[in-house]
Amino acid sequence: MLSLLLLTGAAACSSGKQYTLPSDVCGVTIEPALLKPLLPPGETLRQHTTYDGGTDITGCAMEVDKRRELTFQASLVPAEVDPLEVKRRNLVRAGNPQKADIGDGARIADSAAMAYRACTYQGKPHRYVAEVWVDKTPSHIDKRRDGLARFIAAYLPAAQKAAGCTS
Repeated sequence: MLSLLLLTGAAACSSGKQYTLPSDVCGVTIEPALLKPLLPPGETLRQHTTYDGGTDITGCAMEVDKRRELTFQASLVPAEVDPLEVKRRNLVRAGNPQKADIGDGARIADSAAMAYRACTYQGKPHRYVAEVWVDKTPSHIDKRRDGLARFIAAYLPAAQKAAGCTS
């Protein structure tokens, strides 16, 4: 009986992340540790492009064991567009969106985060918007919200710079 318990315990300990965390999201370099609280345990991780409209809109997704876990989107919008208002309903559906002190405006929800910053692109004022969506509501919501906030705070300026939208 003791052997069975030890084997069960060893199996449970080894059921963590067996994949390597990527060092980029949608081609933007990030610290892999920022993704750790956002992704579940599993054996394989695959990142793939979901949309590439040049600098206007880009998107990618991450799958763990062939199941979509995270969706990322970045958009370059005219300065007069309020991205938080445009996506307000989606953010409400993501669960309890709260203001966050990230960029020029941000919301962190139970299963999503969105932030934007004003910038100049091709000599004209714009807003650069970064979003991350979790494909299922997590069980540890406070931990997930903290992870989403840390991720979006680091990703927004890096993605904006990569898109050529200057502050």
